[in-house]
Amino acid sequence: MATVNDILQRESCFQPGSTLCKGCMEGISFQNIGKLTDNGKKTIFSLGTFCGEVSTLQFPNPVAWGRGENTPEDWSKSFGVMHHVFESAPSVAEGIRDTADILLQMGALSRPIQVVAISGDGGALSIGLRTLLHTIQRRSRIVIFVLVNEIFANTGFQQSPTTSIGADTSTSPSSEYFPGNLVAPMDYLSLVMAAGAGLVAQVSPAYPKFFYKTVEKALECQETAVIFIPSPCITGWKYEDGETIRLAQLACETGFFPCYIKEKGDNGGTLKFVETDPVKRPPIEEFMGPQRRFQHLVFKNRETGRYEVRPGKEPVLEKIREWIQNQLENLS
Repeated sequence: MATVNDILQRESCFQPGSTLCKGCMEGISFQNIGKLTDNGKKTIFSLGTFCGEVSTLQFPNPVAWGRGENTPEDWSKSFGVMHHVFESAPSVAEGIRDTADILLQMGALSRPIQVVAISGDGGALSIGLRTLLHTIQRRSRIVIFVLVNEIFANTGFQQSPTTSIGADTSTSPSSEYFPGNLVAPMDYLSLVMAAGAGLVAQVSPAYPKFFYKTVEKALECQETAVIFIPSPCITGWKYEDGETIRLAQLACETGFFPCYIKEKGDNGGTLKFVETDPVKRPPIEEFMGPQRRFQHLVFKNRETGRYEVRPGKEPVLEKIREWIQNQLENLS
């Protein structure tokens, strides 16, 4: 595997020109993915519709995926991007993989390529769940990235299958009588493991070394690899600029989005950067407090400067803690 310094020196195929929010975690993830796929192989990307796609491929506006105005002469620097409807990223990537393998066997393609699918959590785990599971079950040799921001950010910040308990969204608004979303998030890590993925992981740009090494393993996987990337959304989560990386760290450390990896054949997976003992973890209020989508549950005490539970909302916070603990125990 390449060293971190080697990876950082690579040229990313994700360039300036997107309309993503400043500090958006998806932009940081794309930059990392662009460098990691710059590994001497040609890459074909399959991008379904999600906010990270419409903000980077809005023709005739600037397109962020590229290496300049001219197609590189170096085979490994050239790449392709196929855009399609919400739910089809895994299926389109699978078709690209099969076509490339046939062309290679026929001699029409001189060198193997790598195929990467990218979509949002709504497209992958809601309207596109069938295509995701079927592609995994067919053991297609691709890497699927799912950017998890807990909402349908492209269409109005509606609740998605990954929305946290208690979160305020446009379709699960909080009120005097309702604490926001009432349903626990889908256990998508266990789901794709049960479907037979060759590698399952959850990574975060807040922990770059783990991100790099995990993606390198995924690119070498001989079956379908699925990598989830929690992506704090400035607009949808309603927090201030400059807090993205810290919130990404707290998302892992508090157990909301634990970093994790499991390869097929392992007896168990590995949790990273999070304690299974709740006493050793940061309070969940630290993660929830800076986000206005949780302001009906948590507030900042002006005297102490700490985030605290609003009176009467303790049962909701306890439900969140129980969900986190059960998730960590199932993964460890």
